[in-house]
Amino acid sequence: MKISAQFSKKIIPGRRAALLAAILLLALVVSPACIMFTGSVTATPPAQHHFEPVRDALVIEPAALPAARKGDVYAAEIHITKNVTPVGDMLIKTGQLPAGLQFVFLKGKDAAQISGIPEEAGTFTFTLYVWCYGTMVSGQTLEKEYQIVVDE
Repeated sequence: MKISAQFSKKIIPGRRAALLAAILLLALVVSPACIMFTGSVTATPPAQHHFEPVRDALVIEPAALPAARKGDVYAAEIHITKNVTPVGDMLIKTGQLPAGLQFVFLKGKDAAQISGIPEEAGTFTFTLYVWCYGTMVSGQTLEKEYQIVVDE
């Protein structure tokens, strides 16, 4: 109280009105700026996004995998096309590869590779699952059953 009393005594009466006007002007300028940055009612509402479903189906190639021979080097690549966004992952959902073969997703290439040396003969069936990122579109997915026949 003592400080405010001394302060008010030092202000010349004519300047008191100018000081009040400056405070009022400052309040009028600062208040809307504060409201804008605090997310109050005057802030711009977020944009409404509408995501269109992707109409094209993913295409997987090849349609069938080549046969293999037990003890011989095997390599096959599987490619995805017609994807709107990058492939997020490709994985074996069910079934398995023959012992000695390995499945590797080639990130950034929208492809996978199966390679190695098959250790057993037989018919091996597996389901490949592919998903794509869903940025501004619904993510595309695909399941494809493949077989690898390993001869003696």
